[in-house]
Amino acid sequence: MRDPFRIDSEKMSLHPRRVAQWLDAQDDWEKAREVFPIYVEVSPVGYCNHACTFCGVDYMLDRPEKPMLRPAVMTSLLTDMHRHGVLSVMFAGAGEPLLYKPLADAIVHADGLGLDTSITTNGVLLTEAFAQKAFTAEHLRWIKVSINAGDRDTYARIHRTKPEDFDKVLANLEAAAKVRDRLGSKCTLGAQMVALPEVRAADPKRALMSVQYPSNYDTAPELARRLRDAGVDYLVVKPYSQHLMSSDTRAYQGTVYPDAAAWARDLRSYATDRFNVMVRHQTMSELERPDRGYERCHATPYHWAYVEADGDVWGCSAYLGRDEGDKHYGDERFRYGNVNEASFADVWRSDRRKANWEYVRNGLDITECRQNCRMHQVNLHLEAVRSPGPHANFI
Repeated sequence: MRDPFRIDSEKMSLHPRRVAQWLDAQDDWEKAREVFPIYVEVSPVGYCNHACTFCGVDYMLDRPEKPMLRPAVMTSLLTDMHRHGVLSVMFAGAGEPLLYKPLADAIVHADGLGLDTSITTNGVLLTEAFAQKAFTAEHLRWIKVSINAGDRDTYARIHRTKPEDFDKVLANLEAAAKVRDRLGSKCTLGAQMVALPEVRAADPKRALMSVQYPSNYDTAPELARRLRDAGVDYLVVKPYSQHLMSSDTRAYQGTVYPDAAAWARDLRSYATDRFNVMVRHQTMSELERPDRGYERCHATPYHWAYVEADGDVWGCSAYLGRDEGDKHYGDERFRYGNVNEASFADVWRSDRRKANWEYVRNGLDITECRQNCRMHQVNLHLEAVRSPGPHANFI
């Protein structure tokens, strides 16, 4: 099955200059401090209009305050990141990014800089008015909608929302595709479904697993058909990955995907020249791998970062945290500073990031990290670059 966007593989090999800079900085902080991320995930708001049963950052969403990046901070953040070599920003994070009213303005501002942007959203607020403005941005590369079932009832149960939202999201995608085509935008419209075990609603705050295999996958063919007819470019079926800090999602922990290759074959019939279906069977197979293939994280604190809605800059979203009275979530060693108080560049060059650089190199036990984390494929590639083996020169 085609994967033209390298969704189920790595893209680090496309950035040889940045890899060379990283290699040169291995044991030298003065060089390492100048290796800025290629990619940054920005969470414009810290709240959501859904309460998905599989949400890894559910513990970030029940704060009494509703954090939001101020528009002026967002503008300066994007400008400063671009100035220092950041190439792309995904608006997603703990909250629903389309709840951020100035998001289209932020995308247009980033476009003027030449900064690539993208959005991961549940799509309920993907209005035609938003699409009209956002699709004028040449560097808005993709919008991906999280839609985790192919029928109204299963969707409502997993997203913990009303069934009508399923119809609204599909209508929004169809309208967005028409706006995009009318404006001549090159933005890719995609959708993703997390393959999940069955969820029962005995406790609305907790997902209860009744079987050891994904059951919402049964609705994937119908979802593929409807997305194809709506003018969407692709559907990707991805595995569940347990977040370290989440408690309400533990029912899904340990899910494996022995039938992933068969799923990929089964969904091929829904693909066309304009619509692709991808099952991330390579990533799914990694869940049963006996080891990670590397002993140290090479991606952190170098090639990506996460900016939370309260302005905190984190080196890895798996350790994202917050305080709640006498309770603390997350690992402060991965928090470098706050863009409400300093520029992104100053935060990135800070003593806190230096301390994290030393910790990741010398103290972090990656066996305790999130399995199949976002940087797993990047780490596999960088491990091969750093330790290529004795036959590497026989090209």
